[in-house]
Amino acid sequence: MEVTGVDRSLPIVLIVDGDLLVRLSLKATLKATARVVEADDGERALQILDEPVRRGVDLVLLDHLLPRRSWLEILRAAKRRWPWIPVVILTGLGSEDLAVQALRAGASDYLRKPIQPDALVRTVTTLTRAGTAEGAAPAAAGPSRATHPNVRRALAYMREHFAEALTLADVAREARLSRFHFCRLFHRQIGVPFHEHLHELRVGRAKTLLADPHVSVTEVAYAVGFNDLSHFDRTFRRMVGRSPTGYRASLRCA
Repeated sequence: MEVTGVDRSLPIVLIVDGDLLVRLSLKATLKATARVVEADDGERALQILDEPVRRGVDLVLLDHLLPRRSWLEILRAAKRRWPWIPVVILTGLGSEDLAVQALRAGASDYLRKPIQPDALVRTVTTLTRAGTAEGAAPAAAGPSRATHPNVRRALAYMREHFAEALTLADVAREARLSRFHFCRLFHRQIGVPFHEHLHELRVGRAKTLLADPHVSVTEVAYAVGFNDLSHFDRTFRRMVGRSPTGYRASLRCA
């Protein structure tokens, strides 16, 4: 597996897309964020994932239209054989049914083409940070940053309950740590404070829900765990670069 870039501290992202121009654009966007390896069809993607390398792939960007194997076949194979690797579906269609199908099959997120550079970088950064912190890949995949087992418990609990009225005390208790110790340990190992990672999880799910025009922005806010619409709007705008309404409009124009 030939990987572009020289910074070995960056995660490896596999881009699977039959369109060379799309791959080049995505690779250029991720130049400072990840080391990139490419596959132009589904068969080659599985070969790359199966290659014994010093450190394996950290995330897959998978187009929904592929030669030689369907996107759904690749996604299911990846989640069955390499469940620790997040998969993000790339699509030029505005179908909510496709998004639901992808998420139910195990995709971590989906992005609509043309993909906004800031959205791509944020998605890759969030998912590779969470994957590295969990340390879920087997030892054969190569060395990864050591993570305290209590932090892994906290991350798993947050992924399952982020849409609820989740508090720092709740997660610290699940991690079996005092709040003070948990805050310091979590920030040191994950790279962001507890509440920032919680917002990343909530905003990521909100982006998926906003693709459905039949769900109001208010309903999206409450569905992902915000109990104040203005707080949701401020947080979403800070993390995505536009308001929830603006983001939804950009999906319609894409």
